[in-house]
Amino acid sequence: MKKATYKMGKLGKYNFMRKYSNIKTLLPDTQAATISNIYKMIMKYDSLYLKPDEGTGGHGIYKITKTNNGFVLRSGTTSRKYHTFDALCSSLGKFLYKKKYVVQKGIHLLKHDGRSFDIRVMVQKNRKGQLETTGIIGRLAKPGKIVTNFHSGGTPLPIDTLLQSHLSRSARANFIKKMEALGRDASLVLRESYRRKKAFGVDIAIDSNWKPWILEINTGPDKSIFNTIKDKSMYRKILRYSKF
Repeated sequence: MKKATYKMGKLGKYNFMRKYSNIKTLLPDTQAATISNIYKMIMKYDSLYLKPDEGTGGHGIYKITKTNNGFVLRSGTTSRKYHTFDALCSSLGKFLYKKKYVVQKGIHLLKHDGRSFDIRVMVQKNRKGQLETTGIIGRLAKPGKIVTNFHSGGTPLPIDTLLQSHLSRSARANFIKKMEALGRDASLVLRESYRRKKAFGVDIAIDSNWKPWILEINTGPDKSIFNTIKDKSMYRKILRYSKF
């Protein structure tokens, strides 16, 4: 398979990774955020996320939700209602043409205490140059917010804590192992394009049917999120591996 040799944004990574059958079905539908694509996707799905093609930290993200009498556009903690798609489009046009955006199928995330959460898996090269999962953490959205990112007000928590109301202890342990393995598998795929990268941060969403979705893979993941929880063992391991 031909390997990409350039820096890719979210859409480029999605198109590259969907060529691999082992993770293709775990990638939520992602397209360039043209008005035509947004219309086709909002007719197909209940909700969509608009994300800058390049950028991190949860900044500049919007959520479109289809309702019985129109659409709702949310950003941060604010929301606006539109009765027609044309009215929604006039609002979208204010930012869509200033920066390259992608539109992604919305996932109904699992919740903890009524707040959505997702998972960040840290994968790093070990001494032998092989990819290894070195950390996994949950990110709980701030009340009323549409993103879980730490730098946008999300709360990092041990993933075991977030799963306690959903699964037994043994089931939680098995599920966490599966997510760690999925993070590594996804990183192995993207490494075909990013050979020189030493670390990958894999963002995984879990829907109400317990299906995992690979939302995004960061090629310059933030280590500091792992320093926010009481148990520092993962953070120490990540720092140790970052020197290899």
